[in-house]
Amino acid sequence: MNQEKTISILAAEDNFVNQKLLEKIFSIPGWNITIVSDGKRAIEEAVKINFDAILMDIRMPDIDGFEATTKIREFNKTVPIIAVTANAIIGFRDLCINAGMNDFITKPFRKEELFEIIEQQIKFKVV
Repeated sequence: MNQEKTISILAAEDNFVNQKLLEKIFSIPGWNITIVSDGKRAIEEAVKINFDAILMDIRMPDIDGFEATTKIREFNKTVPIIAVTANAIIGFRDLCINAGMNDFITKPFRKEELFEIIEQQIKFKVV
């Protein structure tokens, strides 16, 4: 990877196996990933740190991805929020976009596909 900037990603994901997968995907130079297990923690971290992008699981305990996105948008209108969900039903992408998310990817996904979406959202070549 040829870049000068470190990309800072927040991932809200409650599934332990998926958390470990995200750690592996982003364990390359130039990336810094913070993983939280619920929407409440995602909001807390997004208040403290100006992330380049947020990967937001939809179904999480307590505060889901929709509510967390709404809360984050109250204080940060510009951070790209990418829905990461197993829900691939027709119209679900539109629900995510209407909730304030910028993009959408379904699980399981290919690493290259995720990086491409992040690149499009942050407008910075990362891979």
